[in-house]
Amino acid sequence: MDLDALRFGNFSALDSALSDWERLVKNLKTLQGEVQDGLKATAVKADWAGLNANVTRDFVTKTAAEFTDAHTQASSIAAILGDTRGELVSYRGQLNSAIERGVAKNLTVRDTGKGTFAVDMNIHPDRAAAGTQVPEHSQQDVDRLRDEVQSILTKATESDATADETLRLLVDQAKYGFSDAGYQDRDSAAKALKDAKEAAALYSKGSGMSNAELTRLIALMKENKNDSLFAERFATGLGPEKTLSLYADLADDQQFYVHPRSGSGLSEEMQTRMKLLGGLESNLGTTLATATHSGSDDMAQWQRGLLVAGGKDVGTPGQDRVYGYQVMSNLMRNGAYEDDFLKSYGDSLIAFEKENTSDEVGGLQRRTTREDVLPWNHSGAFERLHYGAGNDAGSDPMTGFMEALGHNAEASTDFFDEGTNFDYLTEDREWFEDHAKTDAKTIAGYDSLGHALESATKGAPYDADPPQLHRDSETAAVAQRVVERYGQDAEYKGDKQTGLSGAQLLAKQEGIGDSLGSIGAAYIDDINWAMDGNAEKSVYAMDDGGRISSAERAHFDNSDLGLTKFISTLGQDPDAYASLGTAQQVYTTSLLHEHPPTIEADGDVSSSEAETVLRNGAEVQGVLDRSRAEEIKAGGMEADKKYNDAVDARIERDKMISGAVTGSLFALAPEATTGVAATVVPIVGDQTEGVVGGLIEKNLDEYAEAHHRDNSEKYHAEGNEVYASGYRASWQPGLSLLASADASDAWSDADYRRLSDALTEAQKLGYSSGSQNQENVGQLPTPAGAGS
Repeated sequence: MDLDALRFGNFSALDSALSDWERLVKNLKTLQGEVQDGLKATAVKADWAGLNANVTRDFVTKTAAEFTDAHTQASSIAAILGDTRGELVSYRGQLNSAIERGVAKNLTVRDTGKGTFAVDMNIHPDRAAAGTQVPEHSQQDVDRLRDEVQSILTKATESDATADETLRLLVDQAKYGFSDAGYQDRDSAAKALKDAKEAAALYSKGSGMSNAELTRLIALMKENKNDSLFAERFATGLGPEKTLSLYADLADDQQFYVHPRSGSGLSEEMQTRMKLLGGLESNLGTTLATATHSGSDDMAQWQRGLLVAGGKDVGTPGQDRVYGYQVMSNLMRNGAYEDDFLKSYGDSLIAFEKENTSDEVGGLQRRTTREDVLPWNHSGAFERLHYGAGNDAGSDPMTGFMEALGHNAEASTDFFDEGTNFDYLTEDREWFEDHAKTDAKTIAGYDSLGHALESATKGAPYDADPPQLHRDSETAAVAQRVVERYGQDAEYKGDKQTGLSGAQLLAKQEGIGDSLGSIGAAYIDDINWAMDGNAEKSVYAMDDGGRISSAERAHFDNSDLGLTKFISTLGQDPDAYASLGTAQQVYTTSLLHEHPPTIEADGDVSSSEAETVLRNGAEVQGVLDRSRAEEIKAGGMEADKKYNDAVDARIERDKMISGAVTGSLFALAPEATTGVAATVVPIVGDQTEGVVGGLIEKNLDEYAEAHHRDNSEKYHAEGNEVYASGYRASWQPGLSLLASADASDAWSDADYRRLSDALTEAQKLGYSSGSQNQENVGQLPTPAGAGS
């Protein structure tokens, strides 16, 4: 900044601009309130249908969000302008004071252009008027004044330059509309850019970083992980390919090589480094996720460049092959990446997989070609890029991408709503073992695929805390695909099987069962509605579970018992069995509480709705139990232990009930030991606290106790105890209802007996029907390895 520009600066234009922005902030705050309380609130309550449900409501919601972002952006601009104006006025005052002190010592400061200045003697003693006493000064006085003025100009220049830079970046964050990046003052925005510069410099050292420097880098990213300016400046400053290649260099698994005969294992320093790499993966991934939400041209170019680098070997000389997709997908495990970027990335990744399916193996004399092999499963070695679970080395980029979808529900729903993507990932793709340790057994990708399907069907991150459920017609469409896929029959051409059944897929995709159970639990209301024929006058059609209308519900087809086959498949997995059974107990209890039997004016007992609810709930339990019994017969003692362990986990989880999250949502806490996320169950009625505090908790305790039995070998052979415990469990909501009637003076002995007979018959009919349907059309048991 030039000396005279600051010394004689007129800030009236800046003052006027600041006043305009401050006035705009106030006006936008008023508009924001009107839009949120008026337009959006009306849209949420409105009974939309057809296109209005899918288009207009979303438009209104996004428009309301834009007003919020507009207020945030305007507030940030006003704050930065005000802060900068205050600093420049302060620096002007400091400069003039310094110049005045110089004059007192016969020194003057003059502007020499282009940011330079000179300190001169004001009046030479030889030229002073007669009798005039000229103040004396030393060279030290000259140097001190020069340094003080330079310091003031340097700080003023930094204030002006960083304000200009941050304001430009802030406005560029959103290509259309407004950015939600918020800053209270110029200093915080300037610090973000300074931190980004330091972080990029450290990261650029790659494997040359010391553990202390790596620790500092992680701290910078953790502090700024949600800062838009930091994230964009870090990413674009490095460029996409350098971002990937440096991480490949840092993660080089040769640094952890220990000779097999040494017997010493990893050194303490190696263990520290490995732990730090885990922290870098997490925080770098979150930083890049934040960056993808920027709408700037620079960031758009970064994203395009990353897709180009995806199919390249970005490893350093001496490393095994490292594709850009492999690096980026590992970083994607953390953070919420922008929707369109995830869709583009996923499409690009799948296209690359489908275009590179052949692999040449063998020596020069006898080379053969393998077909239908994923590029990450070709012959030759791949680098370990993920330092986490033993069954996940990070070689399969689809695993990390699935985790990214698991944390972004909107992107996941859109991605799986594309039928070819759904089919490819749930059935056509041959997921492979990507083990980092020799004792690993399962394929990590199946667990991650389940997480992505959970977010796509629930409309919320699979591990959201607190648990959430945001269902609409699009999430329901994906849920219908899930039910159809995992309820499908095996396909045959003649006597040769050409396609797996849903149960065989479940057995093959070990690790996905808990997610399928969670999806079933999240749609337990629609499952029951389908079991009742999806009738518009059904008791299950009276409440849409927080959705706008029945058009947004999942319309599962059970006309050919396809839904029954899906439930049958879940019955073969301990976690899925426990989740769906628990959800059914919760939902049945809430429905009976909302639609209890009554005594009409003419003395008749009206219990048809309660009978339907109890019968359908028992039918679901009957299918689960028959499937479970057949699986135990096929798997023996080991299979039974898995089921009992799953029920034990649910008993412990019941003690940590989260309770009602919203008016129509009930959640069970996650299981820390197994990694199973929270189970979310839709319930009926608005008086949820009373239900949660009483009947649901009581019935869940009884349900768990009814199922946890030490089955003797005799019962293993016949499965009798499975049916007995399941029958008792499915009857628990009815018992609670009868206990309530028995304690009420409104029910005579005769009316109570009629109610008891009606409910008993409904429960018996439902349980028997479910069990019989499973025997007739249910999935065959698939012991471990049967789906391979």
